[in-house]
Amino acid sequence: MTIKLIIFDFDGVLVDSEYIAGQVTTQELHLHGVQTDLDTTLRRFVGMHDTVMRAHLAEDVGEAHVDEFLKVIKEKSRLAYYDRLTPLPGAVDMLASLELPLCIGSNSRFSSLKDKLEITKLNRFFSEDRLYVGSMVPKPKPAPDLYLHAAQQHDVSPAECLVIEDSAHGIKAAVDAKMSVIGFYGASHCYDGYEQKLKQAGADILFDQLSEIPGIIKQIT
Repeated sequence: MTIKLIIFDFDGVLVDSEYIAGQVTTQELHLHGVQTDLDTTLRRFVGMHDTVMRAHLAEDVGEAHVDEFLKVIKEKSRLAYYDRLTPLPGAVDMLASLELPLCIGSNSRFSSLKDKLEITKLNRFFSEDRLYVGSMVPKPKPAPDLYLHAAQQHDVSPAECLVIEDSAHGIKAAVDAKMSVIGFYGASHCYDGYEQKLKQAGADILFDQLSEIPGIIKQIT
């Protein structure tokens, strides 16, 4: 197998943002009288695009309040990122060691992705023209459109791409795009048995330390 492009999901792969966003969302749901916990929130929303998340949250807080609710949790999450967001252990050394072209394929909003890259100083590894988000394509993950778009922008075939994902939605997108995909379950939001969820979604290899990525690449090429 020849790999010419590595496509990283971002949240929950390079930074621990899923856990922080889950904490904020859970706290706000409590303020709206919704009985839930962090584990349930993470199981419901990890890897989910905003439009799908909105539909689920509308059932919790009501259609009349959901847009304001989303606005609040996005702003509170953004502030929490400035206070607490860091690269996941091993991320910086791993990215610095890779010699293949890299890009990001994320369901995040472009502005949010840029903010998180700047906060964590990971933007040194990814110029803006290597950032691909769900709004750039007709359908975000779990559809394959975003990953296919990234491959097209780099003039490589899907078979020449390796996707690194932490969610079942993202793995399904990569599988449907006919790309190799490895599943990461080393972030804080990954509950017991999470790796089985990734395996069932179609991940070729599972791992829980980012330092393993260079070795995995050598293994599959």
